[in-house]
Amino acid sequence: MPIKPFAAMLALMMGFSVQAADQVVTLEDGRKVILHDDFTWQYLAPETPRADQAAKPLTPEAASAIPALPKAAAQPKTKTMPKKPLSSGVIVRPGEAKDVMQLSDFGLDALLGRARYEGGELIIPTSVTNQGREAIIQVDVRVTVMDEFGQVLGRETLPLWRSIKRMADTYLRPGTSKAGLELRMAVEKRDLYQLQVEIDQVETR
Repeated sequence: MPIKPFAAMLALMMGFSVQAADQVVTLEDGRKVILHDDFTWQYLAPETPRADQAAKPLTPEAASAIPALPKAAAQPKTKTMPKKPLSSGVIVRPGEAKDVMQLSDFGLDALLGRARYEGGELIIPTSVTNQGREAIIQVDVRVTVMDEFGQVLGRETLPLWRSIKRMADTYLRPGTSKAGLELRMAVEKRDLYQLQVEIDQVETR
């Protein structure tokens, strides 16, 4: 309790006789206390408004005197950002002087060369190298072609290498490199594609 209000109460209490009745005193900070005749005291609980003292609606004159709240600042409009290519495949631009990608699996290295678009097809030449210990007679790859936003335009399993059965001279022998088959996908013509290629099967002998 602050010193000043307490000193004021003490002085008031000292001035009352033992026979005095309870007195209500207002402190400097506006709070009220009850001084009892036995020299004890307690805070007086603030009065709660009665139901019949409920706030009445403001008259038009009083309402007009209340200053209006400032209007909220207009929120900036959300800008729609242009779509960006998704990073779900290797970017391929037909006619570009650049190899598409290189694959390695099952002892096979496959190079996918420069892509081109002809006759409604995306065409990619290939070359293969056998890094294993057995002759390779067949290679298949899974190819997925997408547009720049990741929308699938075509998906197929295509032959990458084929030997002639029972003709050993046509096998891809260990340590040798040869031209593979062209990968051809019938897709819509686009300036840019995304390409996913995985080796699906390698058959050796």
